[in-house]
Amino acid sequence: MNYQEPLNLNNINLNKIVYPKQRSNHNKKIILIKYNENGKLKNFVFQTPTLLNLFKAQELHNYSEIEVAISGKEESKIQKFLNFINNLEKKIKEDAQNNYSDWFNMKEEIESINFQKIIRDSDDHEDGTIKIKILNNNDFKTSLQINNKNIQVNEILEDSWCKMILECYAVWINSNNDFGLFLRPILVSFSPKEIYNYKFVDESEEEEDEFNIPETEINSNIFLRINKNSKTKYNNSTSQLEINELVKKLDKNQIDTSDFNNLSNNNDIVNLKINDNLFHNDTSSSSSLNNLSHSYLDAETSE
Repeated sequence: MNYQEPLNLNNINLNKIVYPKQRSNHNKKIILIKYNENGKLKNFVFQTPTLLNLFKAQELHNYSEIEVAISGKEESKIQKFLNFINNLEKKIKEDAQNNYSDWFNMKEEIESINFQKIIRDSDDHEDGTIKIKILNNNDFKTSLQINNKNIQVNEILEDSWCKMILECYAVWINSNNDFGLFLRPILVSFSPKEIYNYKFVDESEEEEDEFNIPETEINSNIFLRINKNSKTKYNNSTSQLEINELVKKLDKNQIDTSDFNNLSNNNDIVNLKINDNLFHNDTSSSSSLNNLSHSYLDAETSE
């Protein structure tokens, strides 16, 4: 079997729409639509992007119906489809005005004519929804698939992705002169959404408190090498380090310690407080500590 491809939305010229025939009965008229491509009339068939089917099919008297949200995987394609539908509706309304006397019932005076939009407003979906009639009669049957396998209408998946090949089949006009477009679905293909069945693992508060400690950036300029025999004491705010030996070594090398304001004048334990400025490019503080560190290392080497 030779398959035909739908028209590409990028290449559709709406001025090539033609209306070759009309059919009517006591309560409805349909005006068939074709597409004139290089002088040859063909079915006006196009493909939608991936959209979101909301529910299982609702089975009615002689057809079924699905509601599809204008929402999908690729925003750019959704926007392109929206623009196409809006331009298509605009074209049909202009043609209705130009063919007013031929299309509509002129037996009575008409105050207004209502056009039914293709895309319906929705509280849940910003760009609206489309209702599609799934057909199965003597004249036509819509093909339904899941992952390229044929299915029946009762197998349609709710909350699933779907692509459609639609035929812009006809303009319909009822006895009240209301009118709209009938999009006949040729093929509707569904695919399940990917579902990830994960849940959070329970963790004790103890483990969270113990390990929820940010990593500290290591900068050699703010560390002093402490002799393992030094006695260490702690208070509530800062670490206290015994640095008697450090001071002696600094004196031996005649290092001026007057710049280090945190050093006390006696040989008791000295409080060394590293403030936050060391982490914020405070050049003077970093330089002082760096000099202290290098002086200390030079003193160690000279011994």
